Amino acid sequence: MIKKILLAAALILVCTLAYYNAVRINTKQLRIREEILYSDKISEDSSGFLIAAFSDLYYGSYIGQDFLQNTVETINSFQPDLIVFAGDLIDQSAFPEEEERIFLIQQLSSLKARYGKFAVLGDQDHIRKEEIENLLLVSGFTVLDNSSDLISINRSTYLNIVGIDSLNGGSPDVTSAFSGINANYFSFVLSHCPDIFDSVLGYSADCLFAGHSRGGQIYIPVISDIGKEYGCRKYFRGKYTKNNVTLDISNGVGRCSKNARLNADAEIVFYTLKQK
Repeated sequence: MIKKILLAAALILVCTLAYYNAVRINTKQLRIREEILYSDKISEDSSGFLIAAFSDLYYGSYIGQDFLQNTVETINSFQPDLIVFAGDLIDQSAFPEEEERIFLIQQLSSLKARYGKFAVLGDQDHIRKEEIENLLLVSGFTVLDNSSDLISINRSTYLNIVGIDSLNGGSPDVTSAFSGINANYFSFVLSHCPDIFDSVLGYSADCLFAGHSRGGQIYIPVISDIGKEYGCRKYFRGKYTKNNVTLDISNGVGRCSKNARLNADAEIVFYTLKQK
């Protein structure tokens, strides 16, 4: 009987600590994740090119000015060469008032990258597509809607930035997105939903950065694998490699539905390009 009581007490304690950690601690944390992308398409004198990538900001109900400012300052502190955003800018269930939107524009505008800032739209962005697109454009982002852009790093190395519209809520067209690229150059691909991954394998993709799932936000093995949202049912969290193409799913920065995170820290990903 005593053993059962102690076991129950221990279980209650563990659950209480997990809840406290998820609500009080993890919601204030922002993880820095650093990755290296090796490729023979990268010249030796271009090695070290740095890409800052983030997704799922969900500015609004749970992500306020302080967390946003911390995110921006953290990105700028690394002095990235390129900044990319993979969609879901604002929490549409708590759309911010004009004053908050002005602050958001000011912060996004203060993000600095020598070779520019690029974004794709997420499913939440499509609810107010024109408004979100304009907000990103005013903030200095190029919105890639099934399109690409070519970046000249130096005379010997170029970089394809490819953007595919959201599988959930959007109209993805992979063929159009890749139509203008040169396969001899490294292709960094953005798309909000990771389940688009299999569709890009027949094209000249090297790395696909996606979000949408927020890593589960409150991730409990087995339980969180039930009822996954459309767009991240096959590829939910973590990294995958197929046909020499890497899929990297970010946990994102923001939170929605619940003001908590567990086993899925908010994160910014920094990719360093290196010659293979």
